[in-house]
Amino acid sequence: MDYDVVIVTLNRPKILSVSIPLILRQEPPPHSLIVVDASNSDVHEQVQHSVNQAVGDSGVYFEILRSKPNTAHQRNVGMERVRSPIVMFPDDDSLWWPSVAEAIMRIYEQDTNDDIGGVCGRETAEPPPGTDIAARAGYEMNKSDHIRQKLQSIRHKFDYKFCPDPLWIHGQSRWKVRPFPQFLRNIDSALVEFMGGFRMSFRTELIRKYGFDEELGKYAGYAAYEDADASFKILQEKLLVGAHDAHVYHYKAPNKRANGFELGFILLFNRAYIICRYSPPGSRARRSLKGFGKYKLMQYLLGMTSRYGRERVRGTLAALKSMDELLNCPADRLREKYLGICDREINRNSPDNNE
Repeated sequence: MDYDVVIVTLNRPKILSVSIPLILRQEPPPHSLIVVDASNSDVHEQVQHSVNQAVGDSGVYFEILRSKPNTAHQRNVGMERVRSPIVMFPDDDSLWWPSVAEAIMRIYEQDTNDDIGGVCGRETAEPPPGTDIAARAGYEMNKSDHIRQKLQSIRHKFDYKFCPDPLWIHGQSRWKVRPFPQFLRNIDSALVEFMGGFRMSFRTELIRKYGFDEELGKYAGYAAYEDADASFKILQEKLLVGAHDAHVYHYKAPNKRANGFELGFILLFNRAYIICRYSPPGSRARRSLKGFGKYKLMQYLLGMTSRYGRERVRGTLAALKSMDELLNCPADRLREKYLGICDREINRNSPDNNE
């Protein structure tokens, strides 16, 4: 069984020289590599050079496509070129350990009943052995990001127990819909609530049927939780599985994905919109939204020493104040309501309007 790899990128040519060789050295290697670049025109030439150098004489077919900035849109553009039955969507800074492709493809190949719609890797706090990242990537990860990665498993356990993410709650509610496949009992794996964007893969036919929701990135250029939205679409038909042996290290760039207000707003408001789309009124996932939003707000208050941190708090507050409009909205008007509130809040608080 073959798989293709789709990577979306924006103004970060150097990290591709680190991530792509790790992908091409997998056993089995991808059938094709599709890079969808939304970089500025001058940086696009650097992206082309990095990809060409990284692919080298590997023999893997590759394409470099141009796109507007929007991670969901870029993934859809890349997906149009996929020809293999499985498609993997690593981020440009997803660094694969040698076992990733083998562990993921093992699950698809043994799933003879087509119970599994998607398989994701497992995030690790350590980079692949022997990888010289900082010198080749051209930047160092923030110290705070390093600390967060080291403490992530502890933080997740705390969050699961005391303030679980509504996305986790909804994803777990779908596990009861269909039986657990027996073949997974012999593989180091587990069901997952949804798949994080930097380590996800799908059956091509399924994800092409639904696609990624480009409206989740319409206003900020960064489509927060389009990965969860796509996962929940697949969960309506199939299960999602995490392959424990597929270790992926996320070497996050220090640059911000959106301004502080936009990021604070969409991280909470997109989450609320997705829950309202897939989880019925009165559900536990819906009831937990406001409490979770306040929990995130308390965390963000610790970062108010910077202007960016203060703007992120303002964005989170705006999302909290607007949440009832979504929760009380009929299903047939939900999309219209979501877009209207995003337009109102983000345009009202754009840097141009605050000068």
